[in-house]
Amino acid sequence: MPSRRRKKPGNLFLKALLLTALLCCAFFLARQFIIVFISDVQSLTSKEVGETVSLDGILLKDENVARAPAGGLLRFTNPDGRRLEVGAKAADIETAGEQGADGQTFAVYTSSAGIFCSHLDGLESTLTPANRDVLDLPGLEKIAGRSMAAGTRVEKGQPIFKIIDNLSPVFIYGSIAKTSLPAGYADKPVWLQAAWNNLTLRIKSSSLVDKGDRWEGYFLLSGYPEAIVHNRKVSLTVTTKQLKGLLVPSRAVVYRAGQPGIYMVVKKKAQWEPVDIKGELAGWVAIAGDELVEGARYVSNPVLVREGWFVE
Repeated sequence: MPSRRRKKPGNLFLKALLLTALLCCAFFLARQFIIVFISDVQSLTSKEVGETVSLDGILLKDENVARAPAGGLLRFTNPDGRRLEVGAKAADIETAGEQGADGQTFAVYTSSAGIFCSHLDGLESTLTPANRDVLDLPGLEKIAGRSMAAGTRVEKGQPIFKIIDNLSPVFIYGSIAKTSLPAGYADKPVWLQAAWNNLTLRIKSSSLVDKGDRWEGYFLLSGYPEAIVHNRKVSLTVTTKQLKGLLVPSRAVVYRAGQPGIYMVVKKKAQWEPVDIKGELAGWVAIAGDELVEGARYVSNPVLVREGWFVE
């Protein structure tokens, strides 16, 4: 029978040692890859974040309604949204003649300057800024507007269009949750950024009433787009809280003995630097520090990072 060679114990030891070394090397490389991947190194940048809330409400504005001087077919001479001066021609009323005779045309002129609008809801003389203190506003669902179309047959004395005074104050009546507004806002209101149909404006409370968990009342509009005044019911997106500066995710802040700091990237290694917290909002923290400059690299997710470890 052929003899079997016995493996030398030394060879087995060397193979096991080599395998262990390979495994350790693979583990180190895998760990380094995972740390770099999870650390998510970013550049410090100045940015702005905010919290928004919807404000659904009713617009109060100064509007002058024009009425038909005679019955007949309505013809507008200006498009909606055009600003007209006092005494400008805005429409014609074409009356029918008797027994086939030609009718008359009555021109309708503006009695005030403002934005021409053919949308009427019958509340033009009621929902005005001057009536804020005496109004018992109806529910939003009870307000239904209608648009007067050219060619419509109208009766004498019927409202046919209105001129909106966009140079006078415009208010919105609505309510906002107390928790959405900055602390003490009702006592010391400030201007808040808002948007309507992606167009910007500002609002500031004029008078608010405590309704339990909400503030309800009037907000003054400023810098609003002219198109908004054609509506009675509007929905605004209001930025109630803002945070500006060098912002990092909340998870990027690491505390040492109660001192907040972040891991900066120095020569591809993590180096902890103390910071001052200037504010927190919506998962972001505004920070400041002597070593912080815009564009500097930092670790945004330091869950696996330790001082001096490679993160890039």
